Amino acid sequence: MIKMTPTKLQILKTGAVLVLLVAMAQAVSDDGQSDQNSTEASGWYQFHQDLQNTGFSSSTAPRTNSTLWVSEDLGFQAGSSVAVADGKVFANGVDQIVAFDEFTGEVLWTAPFEKNADVCCSWFTPAYNEGKIYFSGMNTICLSSEDGSEIWNCSHPSKRGAVDGSPIVVDGKIIASDWDGHHYFCLDELTGEEIWSFEVEGDAQSTPAVSEGRVVVGAWEWGLGGAIHCIDLETGQAIWMMDAENSPAGSAAIMNGVVYMATYNFDGDGDLFALSLDDGSVLWSKVISPTDSTPTLVDGRVYVSGGCEGFSDSVSYCFNVADGDLLWSTDPKDEIGDWRCSMAYADGLVFSGKPDFEDFGGTVALDAITGDVVWSHPGGGSSPAISDGIVFSVGGGRVWAFGEIEAEDGAET
Repeated sequence: MIKMTPTKLQILKTGAVLVLLVAMAQAVSDDGQSDQNSTEASGWYQFHQDLQNTGFSSSTAPRTNSTLWVSEDLGFQAGSSVAVADGKVFANGVDQIVAFDEFTGEVLWTAPFEKNADVCCSWFTPAYNEGKIYFSGMNTICLSSEDGSEIWNCSHPSKRGAVDGSPIVVDGKIIASDWDGHHYFCLDELTGEEIWSFEVEGDAQSTPAVSEGRVVVGAWEWGLGGAIHCIDLETGQAIWMMDAENSPAGSAAIMNGVVYMATYNFDGDGDLFALSLDDGSVLWSKVISPTDSTPTLVDGRVYVSGGCEGFSDSVSYCFNVADGDLLWSTDPKDEIGDWRCSMAYADGLVFSGKPDFEDFGGTVALDAITGDVVWSHPGGGSSPAISDGIVFSVGGGRVWAFGEIEAEDGAET
């Protein structure tokens, strides 16, 4: 465990605030959303970082596997990620949300909630916006990020609980889901009142991806495939639907008018699709290990991990976004990648996880261009989040923070 003097900690926190203020002053993209691949320098506010689910951070990233802090084993959900904002880390503790100090790992508050008791687990990620935290268990809930106090609590239209899918915050709206209740629904951010509801065939468990006023989600049925849906953000009306042979049980990522989404196959390989955001037509597709992983998009490349230990190869991939050409993939013997791990990018590195069947067996940093291993650590492994030069990942019931603190004389501690 790294020990920090109050002076060092104050310097780091002050620097983080300055970086955040600079990021907030940057321009936004034409559709009113932050262009995360060029402006968002600090913070990881929701699952896979931004509304387009790109998994991109312009933070620096650690070049070693130094552990800044690790939490106690509080049973944090394998497969979940964390949100990072305002110097805090917000984590899914199965039936409680736990807030940590971002730089020390001190527990700041806990907030219990009613989990979905009909399933063994739900690897949702809390979402942050303007001093509030949003998440979905049996209900969708809004908390104060300062102290965890409840602001509102919305019962789902179907009375069914969410599984895996995380809510998002966009244009004063919360978009969430209810899994086997077969709905994605839109709530008023301030009150939790329903604005619209969209029904799908099969289970609704995507974290929505939003771009150009459109919401992209998946729906799937056990072993029977499913569909990818595009919905109008304002009205909740269907724009297009793409039928899939395998199960689009994860989440989409969007960049430059193209939707990237992977599928799970219980009996063989899965797919990685590139679809037109305009009409859902298939631009290209590639065969990959089955996965619920959300693709990561940066600099003309798409990264995705897949495989279920004991059933299929655990592999991390890098493809060309334009035509789907494979640029590199990890050796299956190295077991880098997992069907529940959505990779994350920062500072020339892409981060993936090693499987341990029901949990994770470590975090791996790869060179984003070559795929070579830069460092690894047996802790963590769930979908990483990156902020202020720190990589956060869940594994073994704990939250792990990888990074280094610079002392006042510039020496690393």
